[in-house]
Amino acid sequence: MKILFVCTGNTCRSPMAEGIFKTFITKDNKLKDVQVSSAGLMATEGQKATENAVIACKEFGADISGHISHSITTKMLDETDLFVCMTMTHAQALMSGNVPKNKIYVLNVQDPFGGNLETYKECCHNIYDQLLILAQLIERKLENEKHN
Repeated sequence: MKILFVCTGNTCRSPMAEGIFKTFITKDNKLKDVQVSSAGLMATEGQKATENAVIACKEFGADISGHISHSITTKMLDETDLFVCMTMTHAQALMSGNVPKNKIYVLNVQDPFGGNLETYKECCHNIYDQLLILAQLIERKLENEKHN
């Protein structure tokens, strides 16, 4: 299963979500076949994750210091099984690009860009809490697929 975390610029929310979810994969054998990446709808290629995003993720054991931003490509659209969008606006943009609604999951995470470290930490906690729920849903889905 390939998951793509989607935000606007791919320097804050989606890299934080990608980094945190990767920590889940390393801890949970049920998620071992899940591949994750991130991209932005309006990303400038090659930007680093914001400093506050890197610091906030460290509290969750995620190192996103090497992250480089990417724009969504046609190949990503074709190969992704699940698009995890930070807001409904991101989801609507994907649906207008013919991504089926059943391949989209929305976290509803506000953009911390330009905020202070506390803002990023709050955002990271929000992402973490929602990703715990998503990880459980994915585990159940993968488990059901094994039995069918």
